Amino acid sequence: MPFRDVLLLLVFVVSLPVCFVRPFYGIILWTIVAFLNPQSYIWGAVTFPWAMAVAIPTLAGMLIFSRGWMERLMSRELLMLGTLWVWFTITTVVSTNTTLFSHHASDTWLRWIFVSKILLMTAGTAAIVDSLFKFRVLMITIAGCFGVFILKALPFLAATGGAFRLYGPPNSMVEDNNDFGLALNMTLPIFFFLAQTEPNRWVKRLFAFCFAATIPSILFTYSRGALIGLVVVLGLMLLRSKQRVLLGLMVIIAMLVGLTFAPERWRERMDPNQGLDGSALSRINSWTFAWNLASDYPVTGGGFATFSPDLFGRYAPNGADVKGPHSVYFQILAEHGFVGEFLYLSLVVICFLALWRLSRQAKEIGDTRVIAYANMLSLSMVGFLASGTFLGRAYFDYFFTLVACVAILQRSARQEWAADAEVLDEGLDTADDRVLAYEQEAVG
Repeated sequence: MPFRDVLLLLVFVVSLPVCFVRPFYGIILWTIVAFLNPQSYIWGAVTFPWAMAVAIPTLAGMLIFSRGWMERLMSRELLMLGTLWVWFTITTVVSTNTTLFSHHASDTWLRWIFVSKILLMTAGTAAIVDSLFKFRVLMITIAGCFGVFILKALPFLAATGGAFRLYGPPNSMVEDNNDFGLALNMTLPIFFFLAQTEPNRWVKRLFAFCFAATIPSILFTYSRGALIGLVVVLGLMLLRSKQRVLLGLMVIIAMLVGLTFAPERWRERMDPNQGLDGSALSRINSWTFAWNLASDYPVTGGGFATFSPDLFGRYAPNGADVKGPHSVYFQILAEHGFVGEFLYLSLVVICFLALWRLSRQAKEIGDTRVIAYANMLSLSMVGFLASGTFLGRAYFDYFFTLVACVAILQRSARQEWAADAEVLDEGLDTADDRVLAYEQEAVG
């Protein structure tokens, strides 16, 4: 066995007991396993449930060692997430006991188990991460995972001139080029706002570089959905950022670099004058299928994994063109009906309202870090929603992690503000003083 494989296995095995006694360490390790997928580089280790091996001791340690974890689950976002899971369970039971959908019952239950695991770790993340410091470490970990992908992709782009599509690591949630582009759009605001808020100048520069390098990387996933998401995210960032000139220059340079070296194959794929190609027609076919199915079963839909050949022949204009949902929204609509669509979109709205309220409070208090973090999460969710219009990733791990981060940020920020208010009368540090001391300590 190569030395690299031995080292990764050793680190992983040694880390499992630590996950139990230090659940936050487990959350960080689980994030690395889920996002960076280092286990894919170990020969013969594809079938081992690495994420589950980390999740079990982490959640067990939370139950034993984490105080107040139950109270940390009592937020609008997580209660809405729990309601959504209950509805997923109801649609699963109903669809598997409906004759028309019974042919994919086993796939439906397998998908329910998969999504339930994601939502369980989402709740675990929100319950364990209990401070702004831990929130910051979690966001740096997420950014670091995708930063590794970007730094690995740059030599490949330079050597090939962008002639080939960028893909994520094999057997990961971002293996497909479209999923990779979606994830990069979600990470782009994280790079930008961490470059603003991190106290160490070298860390700032690293994240700023990753931000600029991510733009051409998104372009060369060859994903049109990712391109649309990129335009939306960058447009909103330019509108909301106080550093519009600097941001605009970085975007222009990154876009010019990407477009200058873009091969003819890329230009043809992105050319809107080419008309509807096979991929676009498949999307319309899948969306029509979803609408027709939901119209017949408006309450519960067809359950998980309902985009199947048997049903396409019944509900799609072209029954032979069996593809995935090609849209977050149509995926939820077909699989969980109009009720599921309402609950899913309600979760999104609740998250945006929470970030908007938190940003307003932070402005009144003068906490620039929290303002930046709130903008970061809201724009990252915009990246998911915009690109997700054309990608069927409704149960994306990354999206649900952002939901947990919304709950964590607002709870941790208000706890810190309350602590500041308590000590203010005693002449101790204010929020700004704490930020200054924190930055000095980090730089030192």
